[in-house]
Amino acid sequence: MGRVILVRHGQASFFGASYDRLSPLGREQARALGLHWAAHGVAFDRVYVGPRTRHRETCELVAAAYAERGLPWPRAIELPELDEHHGLTVIKRQLGRADLDNDALHPGEIGDGEREHAIRQFFRHYLEIMRDWARGTITVDGVEPWPEFRTRALRALDLLCTAPGAASDRGGAGAVAFTSGGLVSATVGWLLGLDDDRVIDLSVVLRNTALTEVSWSGRRRSLVSFNALPHLADPRHATAV
Repeated sequence: MGRVILVRHGQASFFGASYDRLSPLGREQARALGLHWAAHGVAFDRVYVGPRTRHRETCELVAAAYAERGLPWPRAIELPELDEHHGLTVIKRQLGRADLDNDALHPGEIGDGEREHAIRQFFRHYLEIMRDWARGTITVDGVEPWPEFRTRALRALDLLCTAPGAASDRGGAGAVAFTSGGLVSATVGWLLGLDDDRVIDLSVVLRNTALTEVSWSGRRRSLVSFNALPHLADPRHATAV
């Protein structure tokens, strides 16, 4: 029986010049995960990471916690299939936010009292636009369509379960993969037979650095746990951006 742990990246920089960087809290979340695993002697046979900066930063902070304690951490292998969907690009186009460079989501810093309101407003539009995009009523040239993204998520899971050394008998905890919330939710959708709306719903509630565990044997895959945060003792640190 093999095991794969899917890790959503730490909190990204919603109000920064680039969303694709961890916020200070996101870095704390990632370090807390590394310290938690290191303290419990969790050893992985294989480590995979998606192509985004926030994926790599999360993985590197976990690896650093292992290094501090003199514990081994396998060399991370970048897997393009672990990339997030392009929903943020679709949403920015629909909201007329094409003026924001790169992957910035919000035009600059705002006061603390307005931050939560801005995030709630964004995610209200997020659900509406994502569902329309998944149904095909919104299309954006040059963007991977939603059905292709869901197929890629299944391909990513198969790669994690069938890669060379996947059935390692070295006594480790299997594989860990650092990715994004949409990819994790789409993977869970395949495991549970969920439709597109339910997959999108899952992506909204998935927490930063949350752990989702999948067990596998041959072609059989089973969901063991979803959205676990054993490393975050303070509930205020449980974010979903």
